[in-house]
Amino acid sequence: MSLKIAHKDHTKALIGMGFMAVFSLMLLVTWLSMSTLQNVNNSMSQLIENTEQKTTRAYRMRDVIRVRSNTMRELIRSRDPLKRHKIFDKLINHTNDYQSARSALLALGANEREQNILNQIDATYDRVAIALSATNRHIYATKQDNESMDKVLTELELQELVLLNQLNDLVTLEKNLAIEALMANQGTYKETRRLLVLIVIATFAVCMAISGIVISRVATANQRIAHLANHDDLTGLHNRRSFEQHLQHTINFAERSPNAHGLLYIDLDRFKMVNDTCGHHAGDQLLIQLTQLMNDRLRRGDLFARLGGDEFAIIAQGKSFDDIRKLAEDLRQIVCDFTFHYETQSFTVSLSVGVTPISGEEESMERVLADVDSACYVAKQSGRNRVHITQDNDNEVVQYRNNLAGIQAIRKALAEERLSLFYQPIYNVVGHPAPMSHCEILLRIRGENGELYSPTRVIPIAEKYNIMTEIDQWVFNHTIAWLKETQKIYETPRVLINLSGHSLADVDFGKYIVSKLKEPELDASKIAFEISESAIFRNFDHVRDFIDSVRALGCELALDDFGAGYSNFSYLKKLSFDYIKIDGTLIRNIATNAMDRNMVSAINQMGHTVGAKTIAEFVEDESVMESLEELQIDLAQGYGLTMPTPLENLSAELERRDDFDDADGFKKAS
Repeated sequence: MSLKIAHKDHTKALIGMGFMAVFSLMLLVTWLSMSTLQNVNNSMSQLIENTEQKTTRAYRMRDVIRVRSNTMRELIRSRDPLKRHKIFDKLINHTNDYQSARSALLALGANEREQNILNQIDATYDRVAIALSATNRHIYATKQDNESMDKVLTELELQELVLLNQLNDLVTLEKNLAIEALMANQGTYKETRRLLVLIVIATFAVCMAISGIVISRVATANQRIAHLANHDDLTGLHNRRSFEQHLQHTINFAERSPNAHGLLYIDLDRFKMVNDTCGHHAGDQLLIQLTQLMNDRLRRGDLFARLGGDEFAIIAQGKSFDDIRKLAEDLRQIVCDFTFHYETQSFTVSLSVGVTPISGEEESMERVLADVDSACYVAKQSGRNRVHITQDNDNEVVQYRNNLAGIQAIRKALAEERLSLFYQPIYNVVGHPAPMSHCEILLRIRGENGELYSPTRVIPIAEKYNIMTEIDQWVFNHTIAWLKETQKIYETPRVLINLSGHSLADVDFGKYIVSKLKEPELDASKIAFEISESAIFRNFDHVRDFIDSVRALGCELALDDFGAGYSNFSYLKKLSFDYIKIDGTLIRNIATNAMDRNMVSAINQMGHTVGAKTIAEFVEDESVMESLEELQIDLAQGYGLTMPTPLENLSAELERRDDFDDADGFKKAS
């Protein structure tokens, strides 16, 4: 009997092996896909973070060099050694900022392409450093050589321009590297997805499920990246980039829309107090809570954006503009009623809101932003915690813009040396006409067309925006420069120089005045300073210290415009004044107005009681002079006596010194 050999059926084994192979492949694919996609996600996240940091530092380096280049041009235009010293100090500060940004960029690492540009930048910066060193030697040289100085500054400016161009290349490279890395990551993502699809087809429905999970995860990651590109990381609101895109779209669409549209610009009042008291973490928590509160009040279709640290904007719409106005008031009230608690402390904050309509007729997005920014400024200046809506012929907004234009005009006049000094003589009342014994220094500003005008209208703006000290310093410097030259040849009268309250509040300015008065070639006894009552009222301690310092050097003091403001006679007891200038509004009608006459008489008697001479302003006719003589006023000035005249013409009215030799220009030996 023959036996048949039985062949084993390997089907189950093959199926089992196949299943195991498929299952193993699925595990491998799952692990591979998860690992690869995690790497892609981490790489993209790291890319965004590294690119943002590198780009920020590159921008910072470039911005510092831009600012330094502007400072360099200011240095080239200046001829004043002291001003050059100050400008050069600013230049050195910018250099320190640049080095700080450069070190921060290096700490992030650099690839070969970045390193090549950085090497070029360093080489150029070495040349800039050499030029800076040469500039330093010339600026602080005992003897100034303007021609050599100009050559050195020109070389420095050229090297700064080369450096700026190379920094532009660095910024461009950082952008390109970011794009290249993003494309590489996208390519990796596409390859991974293709591999998953092929294996899913080979491994039935299970792989399809895995691929679905992977695709879902990738889509979520991409959405998050896209969200971060257009939203603020802290609050989740739209960022400035996204806001400007939506604002431009709203401007283009508003004219065709049946709804009303408006822009709200929101500034958080007293936010700095929270940061300074509890730290930036508390400030962040405050912003998160406030934006959530305000977001709950917004309607569908409103866009909420964070533009800066504590500045926000809302592109709002409604059936009418009243809806938008009501929204602004509601948001202000919501924040006003909110109390922020952090650890053991509590804070209340408020909003200053500027609102402007968007009708579609605006010329540009810049115009809309300028309108709403002006409205927000008016809201803050009006006391904060309020809403200001722009309107046609809005006087407050117009005033704000006029102030900005005025500041620019003052700055430009200072930079272009279009300020001029005039003088107005002050005469003795008794025995007039008599030779002048004093003269007041007056300032005139020359317009771009050459016309001269009084600074009366710009002084309030200069004081409001803290540039009055620069004007006072210009007047003081040019006055003493004239006095130094003139007193060598002529018998000069005492000059009265006006100082604003803002300048007197600046301790450094007072020290500067004292240091200049100590210069040996200057006779400080020929200078008197006029100080207004309002300046004393705001800065009594500083004024007292200043008076003591300049009086010790031989200067005299005049109390200006007495009778126009506070008229506090206690100042005459607490502070020592040599002159009291009676305000012109009391002098002008003294011959016909009994009340003005009695007030002037009382001020005159009080002045003489404390040992001060009185000066009458605004003397315009002979009847006023007769009244002043009857009241025994000491001195007088005004258009009726002499009109203001350019200071350079004063020497023609002065007598030459007895010890000055006309022949060789040297003083005779006594």
